[in-house]
Amino acid sequence: MGGSAAGESWRQTIAKAEILLSEGEANEDISGIADAVSAFNAALKLVPRCDAPLDWAKTQSRLSAALRALGARIDDPVMLHSAMTACDHALEIYRADATPEDWARTVALLGAAQVVVGERDSDPAWLNAALNSYRLATSVYTREAAPVDWARMQRNCGAVLSLQGERTGDTASLRDAIDHYRAALEEYSRQQSPIDVAITQSNLGQALRVLGERDQDRGLLAEAVAACRAALAVYTRDSTPLEWAMASTNLGNALTALDDISSLEEAVAIYREAIATLEGPARLQQRAIARYNLNRAETRLSELRPSPNDHRQ
Repeated sequence: MGGSAAGESWRQTIAKAEILLSEGEANEDISGIADAVSAFNAALKLVPRCDAPLDWAKTQSRLSAALRALGARIDDPVMLHSAMTACDHALEIYRADATPEDWARTVALLGAAQVVVGERDSDPAWLNAALNSYRLATSVYTREAAPVDWARMQRNCGAVLSLQGERTGDTASLRDAIDHYRAALEEYSRQQSPIDVAITQSNLGQALRVLGERDQDRGLLAEAVAACRAALAVYTRDSTPLEWAMASTNLGNALTALDDISSLEEAVAIYREAIATLEGPARLQQRAIARYNLNRAETRLSELRPSPNDHRQ
């Protein structure tokens, strides 16, 4: 499209859409994300496929990210499938040999949409498709050529495998997830990327906790606690309140699983702090889960603590 008026209009429109999407996701602003979807659709009308195929493909790819972000938040399956369709359109243009980075980025976006659909529908076929998409992207995102993107794909694979393991009881998937998280952590640590380290440590802590509970392995549960504490060494209540609260909840879950008085006492205190941070209607589900876990920990703690009657002669 070169420097044409239509080309300049497209560039301005897609730049606006990117800002709307970024700010909408950061602020959990559904209307902002919806505006981003509208802006990407407007940009799409400015770049006919026959005239500017690469710009058309880029717009489809970015539209997919916005559709997935909105569809996941409002639980709209049609929108989620539209996100996958937009990726498919982009991949009609992008090729691994001709446009490798754009191709890999779009394949990874396709995987992200497949995960949301698979998790929403409890459909293992979509989760397997997502796993395949992330693994396919690593044919371009190699550790040598794109270490941060490679680590992100490892973490994404870990998240899918962990989800599969939690839902099916397959401990092999959980062990595989843990291996992927540890591979990602190794690279993120080399790249000195603390937020990515924290995200991965929190995810690792959850996978270790679930596996530790399944195998009744206190060593794994202790590793889960350590991973969650490592995440909380990065997150703070003031600067990253949601991430801090979710990592705190993961830590509380791991401590509860250890099932001793001191661990349960710490878990109860942690849950209470997390609940106080999870304010507003957008955090209703996370707050409800934390309250449920708090009640469970308090009940177990009352069972383990000696009754005053036990000390009577």
